[in-house]
Amino acid sequence: MMALYIFISRHQVGEPTAVPMPGWVPFVPVFILPYLGLLLMTWLLPVAITDDARFRACLRANVCAYLLVMPWWVLTPTMLPRPALPEGMWAEAIQRLWAVDRPYNIMPCAHGMGPMVVAWFVSAEYPKWRWLLIVALVVGLPSIALTWQHRPIDILLGSLAAAVGIIVGEALNRGGKLTVSALTDSKEEPVKGL
Repeated sequence: MMALYIFISRHQVGEPTAVPMPGWVPFVPVFILPYLGLLLMTWLLPVAITDDARFRACLRANVCAYLLVMPWWVLTPTMLPRPALPEGMWAEAIQRLWAVDRPYNIMPCAHGMGPMVVAWFVSAEYPKWRWLLIVALVVGLPSIALTWQHRPIDILLGSLAAAVGIIVGEALNRGGKLTVSALTDSKEEPVKGL
């Protein structure tokens, strides 16, 4: 998924539309730390899932969410003009990030999808980790905007794609039947037709 993301960002189909960052969103370079933490969650945390079916459900949820956002990058390419590089100790880290992750594929945002999906499935296996993962998301998701990678609306759209991916992953994990218990841990009967 990362390779496809980078390929699309480096091979834009047509001229991307510049989308401005809302004026109320500051540029705070120190938030690169929780931002990178989000990426590490996506790449490393799935190995904590020991249940084979849950791991496959997590994988399917990620793929589904990604397939919901990726076509928009091709059909309606966008770019986010970035501020001047900061001076100080964060300048090199931000410069390296921006060299790898060019300012394209802005709407919708995929950076928060993986952490949200992984947090869902890992917390199902390790309920004691749930609050730690929630805190990581509450701090990490805003860091995407605070490092000027995406706008808040893009993060929201990516979060919706993650939610759909989780629902699909859970449904496929239960043989195509979406149960309320899949999402709430209750003992409800399957919802017909989903």
